[in-house]
Amino acid sequence: MTRIFRDTGGVFVAFAASCLLGILTNSLRRAPLPMVYESPEVRMLRSVSSGSQTIFREPEIIKFQAALQAWKDSAALFVDAREPAFFEEGHIPRAINLPRGEILRAKTIGTLADKSRPLIVYCSEEDCEDGRLVAKGLLAMGHAHVALYAGGWDEWSATGSPVEK
Repeated sequence: MTRIFRDTGGVFVAFAASCLLGILTNSLRRAPLPMVYESPEVRMLRSVSSGSQTIFREPEIIKFQAALQAWKDSAALFVDAREPAFFEEGHIPRAINLPRGEILRAKTIGTLADKSRPLIVYCSEEDCEDGRLVAKGLLAMGHAHVALYAGGWDEWSATGSPVEK
């Protein structure tokens, strides 16, 4: 029995030493790997947030009538979260294009410099995840008023509302 403990003890010591060496090596890296898994969404939100947030706010969800009224009043800047090819085919007039893969570019877009300006983010349709991610990213960057237009481009264009190409 003591022989088993002696052999296992050596394995345990080697295991513990390799774990400690791995943790030490990781902590010395310029960009250490996270010790706990984070989803791609959380990693993206952390990369754009101004602090060490762990909980990210959800955007307010608005319906077509509210979006249309905000557009008529020029009360908000519309942000199209679809890919550029779709944006070029048609978008809400005066909207800017900010796909989720380019969310870091938001810091260099002049029209987004005023963080108190209301923003309405939209995507293709209600189930489009990109709009929600871009809206959450803008909230994480410190924008105060970000809403998500749930119906998106599909609903906007289907109602005969103004479009721009």
